[in-house]
Amino acid sequence: MNKAALKKHEIYNKLSEFSEKDLSSIVDYIDFMRQKKNLEGGRIIKLEGILKGYDLDISDLKKLREETWKHVEEENE
Repeated sequence: MNKAALKKHEIYNKLSEFSEKDLSSIVDYIDFMRQKKNLEGGRIIKLEGILKGYDLDISDLKKLREETWKHVEEENE
């Protein structure tokens, strides 16, 4: 057997020890790792100038950011 096959077998044996909830978390982690790997080799799309000509009010973005993270601050209190 090659090293990859041995490692897969070792992982499979260890998975039998986990609950269904734990296995769901492991699946999520594997999906995250796949997505991360795909992004690393992916194509970069430059968006420079995409909003050229639009009048942007940065204070609205600041307000949105504050409201978005407000729940995190409340949970940590």
